[in-house]
Amino acid sequence: MRDYLPPIHINVSGPLSLFLEKIAAIADKSERFDVEIEHDAMGIDGFSVANFRLKKSKQHKGLGAQLIIQPDSKKEIAVEIRAERWSPQDPPTYEAYVKEAKALIGPLLSEYNRRAGTRHRLTVPAKEKLEPKLPPQSHKLFKRFTNLANKTALHPLDWKRFYEFVRNSRMRKPLAKEDMARLLRKEGFPEEYAREIADVYGHLWEFKQLV
Repeated sequence: MRDYLPPIHINVSGPLSLFLEKIAAIADKSERFDVEIEHDAMGIDGFSVANFRLKKSKQHKGLGAQLIIQPDSKKEIAVEIRAERWSPQDPPTYEAYVKEAKALIGPLLSEYNRRAGTRHRLTVPAKEKLEPKLPPQSHKLFKRFTNLANKTALHPLDWKRFYEFVRNSRMRKPLAKEDMARLLRKEGFPEEYAREIADVYGHLWEFKQLV
């Protein structure tokens, strides 16, 4: 089961576009990267992207990073790590992704902080924070269903417990189908069957909202 990759960002004091320009200049001077920066990218006002393509990557093919300013962002710059091919595992694990984020952007950020007298840092959500979670009552009903279920082919009573879980879940909005399938897989359901049940979950929630 592939890892969820974290939404990494940097909280910046001062004008975001100026920060982006200075980081790009530091990266260019390091001679480790091919650097490109574009403001109002894709014709969108306030959308800025800086690309840092590593000139020599020992492990991952076409490795690089992007710093992104969204039009509505006030102090946050998103950090994304990309590769044409990750090695040895593609897509990468959480650990590999975070490692490369720190290796690529960390030194640039340290140099920026040294020059500017700031303490900006990468903010990386913990791995467990990315996993889908159910509220306590919903979790209890879900576990009742999964603990008793035949995980390769649900029996009528299994479906009944699943329907009860959906009907009695007091959630403002349902989990995404992908997240429900992930929870089912963690409970031992085969991947394809977990997706089928997650589809049923989505349809049941749609029906539930109509009645």
